[in-house]
Amino acid sequence: MDWATFGLSRRPFRPTPDTAAYVPTTGHDVAFAAVMRAFVDGDAAASVRGEPGTGKTLLGLRFLEALPADTKRVILHAPPETRAIDLLQAVLFDLGQPYQGLSEQELRLAVHGELLNGLAAGKCVVLLVDEAHHLTPEAGEELRLLGNLESKDAKAVFALLLGQPGEERLSAAFRQRVAVRKPLVSLDRDESVRFVRHQLRECGGRPEWLIDDEALHLLGDHTGGIPRVLNRAAALAFEVAANAGQKHADAEAVLEALDQLGLASAEVAPAVLPLVPPPEPKPKKTRRKTA
Repeated sequence: MDWATFGLSRRPFRPTPDTAAYVPTTGHDVAFAAVMRAFVDGDAAASVRGEPGTGKTLLGLRFLEALPADTKRVILHAPPETRAIDLLQAVLFDLGQPYQGLSEQELRLAVHGELLNGLAAGKCVVLLVDEAHHLTPEAGEELRLLGNLESKDAKAVFALLLGQPGEERLSAAFRQRVAVRKPLVSLDRDESVRFVRHQLRECGGRPEWLIDDEALHLLGDHTGGIPRVLNRAAALAFEVAANAGQKHADAEAVLEALDQLGLASAEVAPAVLPLVPPPEPKPKKTRRKTA
């Protein structure tokens, strides 16, 4: 779809994490500030948990962007049953070091050497682990060992764990090193409205011209306040509007989008667009017969 139809310079409601689309809601700002404080204080690790689509990865990427420019960053997308050797290889790969053909112990020594070199230069390597709930106890123990690399003034590595809620598989020893644990929850209606308006504004649009309040409230009420679902529903609503030749998304376009995504309940349409009952027929007048 050509988003220029709506006067936008690029596509809003992107399906992939976009830090320009970050909306500073209360929950996200509290978590972000806590993670940043843990990093500045020289803690070993922080953890942010949330249901799928609540913006964990986006928060993590924003944290990486906020770090000093010379900070080395390692991003590990942990697939199910991530092992210690997978973690070590990922660290070396992101640090631009050889990682193939090495035994597990050789990988460990190489990683420790890189981290200690950074520590000697006064630099802390930041390790962002996405989907951290997939980490095995073995991989969690490897993270704990990396957290042991420290001087009297600083840590060699800071780990930010992003994962879904649930029972942690990390060892008790590693859990003790996690200085911050913050949950991410879904957005309320007002935050959902602000979220959609922000996406349009960041792409050069005027939200008040592009989507009406009724449509915004529908999106907030029927997407569960999940940013990823909000993005999908809003993007589809504008596609519906464009196909209808409209220059803005209204409640009807949002209802169609919600219906296509299976998000519209049976009560939505009558509640938003009440049907006006036809007027009751007037009783016929009968002529009084005259004698």
